[in-house]
Amino acid sequence: MTATEMTADAKLLIAQFDAALGRLPSSQHLLIQRQVTDLFLGCAAFYSERHAAIFNGVMGRMIERIDRRGLLELSGRLAAVDNAPANVIGRLSNDNDIAIAGPVLEKSNVLTDENLVAIAKIKGQDHLAAIAGRKRISEIVTDVLIERGNSDVACKVAANAGACFSEIGFVKVVHVARGNEALAIALASRTDVPDELQPFLQLASA
Repeated sequence: MTATEMTADAKLLIAQFDAALGRLPSSQHLLIQRQVTDLFLGCAAFYSERHAAIFNGVMGRMIERIDRRGLLELSGRLAAVDNAPANVIGRLSNDNDIAIAGPVLEKSNVLTDENLVAIAKIKGQDHLAAIAGRKRISEIVTDVLIERGNSDVACKVAANAGACFSEIGFVKVVHVARGNEALAIALASRTDVPDELQPFLQLASA
C-alpha cells in the first residue's frame, strides 16, 4: 500500500499524531521516537501493508522533528530491518551526515538499486564507501562507484566478493589499478575478472 492508497482513517491518524507531536516540547521527541520504534520493531515481521503504510507515515512525520541524536539512533535501529518504513530509510540514507546515512547505506535492503545509484551520483566519498561495503552490490551500482569513487572506494568495492561488475566496470577498474598496488591486489583475488583482462591486470600488478 502506498501513501496515496491509505484510507482516510489512516491519514487522519497520521495527522493527529503529527499535531500531538507538535504540541510536545522537543525534549520529549526522542522518547516518543523510541516508543514508536519499539512498537514497530516489536511486531515488524507480522505487519500488513496497511500497517506498514501507517508506520511509514507516522515515522515520516516524526523524523522531521527529531535532532541528530535521534537520527543516529533511528538509523542504527532500522538499518537491518527488511520492512523498515521506506520514506524514513530514504531520508536517513540521503543525510549529508555519514554517521546517520552510513548504517542504512551499508545494511538496508529497503534501498533499491535506483536509490543507491541516485545517492552515489551526488554524495561524497564517505557515502560511496558505505555503499561499497554492502553485502551485495549490483552492476549498475558498482559502475557508479567506480566512476565517481576515489582509490579507497575502488579498493573497497573490488575487495567485496558480493559486488558484481559489468564488463565496462572491470575495464575501468583494471585501468585504475595501474600504479595502485592495493587495488591490483584486490582485483587479483577476484575470480570473476574476464580472461581477456587478465594480462592487463598482471601488468598492473607488476
